Amino acid sequence: MPAYEALKQELITFINQPGASENQFNDMALKVFQFQYEYNKPFRKFCRKRRVSPRTVKHFLDIPPVPMDAFKLTTLSSHPIEETEAVFMTSGTTDPAKRGRNYHRDLDTYDMSMKTFFKKAIVPDVEKIKMYVLFPEENLMPHSSLAHYLHIAKETFGTEDSLYVFSKEEFQIEKLIEELYETEKKEEPILLIGATFSFIHLLDECNKKDLRFQLPSKSRLMDTGGAKGRSREMEPQTFKEEMGRLFSVPAENCINMYGMTELSSQIYDGNYLHNEHDYYNPAKYAPHWVRTVIMDVESMEQKPPGERGIIVHYDLANLNSVMGVLTEDAGMQGEQGFYLLGRAVGAEAKGCSLAVEQFLRSAGQSKGDKT
Repeated sequence: MPAYEALKQELITFINQPGASENQFNDMALKVFQFQYEYNKPFRKFCRKRRVSPRTVKHFLDIPPVPMDAFKLTTLSSHPIEETEAVFMTSGTTDPAKRGRNYHRDLDTYDMSMKTFFKKAIVPDVEKIKMYVLFPEENLMPHSSLAHYLHIAKETFGTEDSLYVFSKEEFQIEKLIEELYETEKKEEPILLIGATFSFIHLLDECNKKDLRFQLPSKSRLMDTGGAKGRSREMEPQTFKEEMGRLFSVPAENCINMYGMTELSSQIYDGNYLHNEHDYYNPAKYAPHWVRTVIMDVESMEQKPPGERGIIVHYDLANLNSVMGVLTEDAGMQGEQGFYLLGRAVGAEAKGCSLAVEQFLRSAGQSKGDKT
């Protein structure tokens, strides 16, 4: 599809322009919208139901965001799925029919997005760093966006002796503990990177054995994904306090990544990005090809800074599916970045459910159907 290839190349050029203006973002967003409107049939139906088209949209905020559950209930792809290179699926259920799917024609923009912002957010001061990956390898979880993300991180920014500490069967905690003791004897900083629940399992095991580590200066950790259903849950501040004590790492070097299968870009604590000083509760920042907006879920109008609302992402790198995604997360706009306030509750959750119903009606579906 020539239109796709040309747009992809233009988008990659845009991702490589950190000084892009708001007008340039808006122009790029309108081009992505026009493409997705033309080739993504369920999305086009959704837009038409709302009387929105490339002729009427002048600003990216006019583009209706698609609720996350739509990724479970219909196929949002601008290419036939047999022509897509990868499909990433949400976790949380063993029933594949109930998992959200984000189809990617190829992974060129995903990988470019990942590498470009990871460098700034996690390793701005080093070219390579030894990584311990607390998550299974990509070949064991081919439909996990996190497994692919971690593979790209290790291959691009990890030293040759970086390694996974997950076998096919289990999290290799004892192996990791031995490695950490060896690390203490050296001056080489390391990056511990992986799922939040893996860190909590490691913490609990070390607490049982009364173990602590003195990691080299400039060592750091990055967690993502939360712990719900996979280990005991911890508040973000408690998590960072506990990790700081376990590894003797300052809170500045404990960074959370906020991502989701339905997107093609990631968002990070601003510790290294914007010199955040509240390292236990830092604002989160998106790259310049993403706009994160806090909205009133009923009126779909933007909330003023300091007010709670539902988080909507406009991710230009999400080229094959949809750019605008209405999440089920609550947030608050800060002076620059935004704050994640947890899952939608009460009227917010009800509003998200209504948004799903509206999307399905526009596609001629009801819950339980899947196209």
